[in-house]
Amino acid sequence: MELIVRKAQEKDLDGLDQVMLVISDRAGDRETVKTLLRKIDGDPQKYLLVAEDKDTGTLCGSLLGVVFEDICDSCRPILLVENVAVLEDYQGKGVGRRMFQEIEAWGKQVWNCHYEILVSGMNRTGAHKFYQALGFEEVKGFKKYL
Repeated sequence: MELIVRKAQEKDLDGLDQVMLVISDRAGDRETVKTLLRKIDGDPQKYLLVAEDKDTGTLCGSLLGVVFEDICDSCRPILLVENVAVLEDYQGKGVGRRMFQEIEAWGKQVWNCHYEILVSGMNRTGAHKFYQALGFEEVKGFKKYL
């Protein structure tokens, strides 16, 4: 399978809906997602990427990277990765790994980020094994809904 990893575009909305169902019970509101795509595209510190199966045209994965400032130690930015999802039929075929390679290269080369963080649902144990295989370490974290 040949994979194309690229910046998300408005034409990807249907595919993004399907990919987001891997990590959520429902896709985001279409008009809201369309507005957010434009907003993300206009913000150089955000990168919403998609993976597309070149042979079939299927959008098979997505990942959002956000760079934010750090005001301690070396003051180098941090890369936050969110909304990591790969269609079930494409899991284990290198799609997720390729998306992480792309976002990490962006974080290092464009922003000089010194580390990367992500949050994953407690019950996503398969994803946790994948993240550890990529070199992530499990650490304790907290979240609070606002």
